[in-house]
Amino acid sequence: MSSYELVYYNSRGYAEPIRILFNLSGIEFKDTRLAAGTPEFAAALKRSPGGCLPSLVLDGNRVVCQSLAITRYVASLTDYKGRTAEDTLYVNMFIETLYDLIARYDEVVKEKDQNIKAKKKEGAYESYFPVYLSKLEKMLSAQSGPFILGDRMTWGDIVIMSFLELKQNPEYGRADLLSNFPKLAAQYRGVIEEPGVKRWSQL
Repeated sequence: MSSYELVYYNSRGYAEPIRILFNLSGIEFKDTRLAAGTPEFAAALKRSPGGCLPSLVLDGNRVVCQSLAITRYVASLTDYKGRTAEDTLYVNMFIETLYDLIARYDEVVKEKDQNIKAKKKEGAYESYFPVYLSKLEKMLSAQSGPFILGDRMTWGDIVIMSFLELKQNPEYGRADLLSNFPKLAAQYRGVIEEPGVKRWSQL
């Protein structure tokens, strides 16, 4: 049986959907959380093929990186993957739309000047955040249930939930982020209220 070690910062971030997928599916893994600036953290970055985290260590020796690649791989081992090629296509459409927003917001994340950062953040939530959330809302409106594939939760729903959870935290975003997006709000609730996800969040 394969062994897995997930390596990331001592935070949720891009690793959280991967942790949730492992946990929901009962797949044992080592959850290695490292503090930035430590020798262990530097060693993990050096070992990662792309010099970034999260990374996944397979069977104690093979190392891969990039959060979406790892998330898709772990999802492929579980019941939270798309069951057909069309399912997979549809889930990826949602995720790529979300990552368009994440890429756009990167200018805020990387801004060093705190005053400029605050202005850019405010501008982001006033301008392009509603644009991208509206796209996701429209996509969800075509479904019969709260999730990307209707009534069945997939890895894509978990990734979107993890992002929205962070961005509804007033420290990082806005508590009322989903006030104008009822479909996204229903999707978010559907994921966080799933018993396995709820148990994981309480650990």
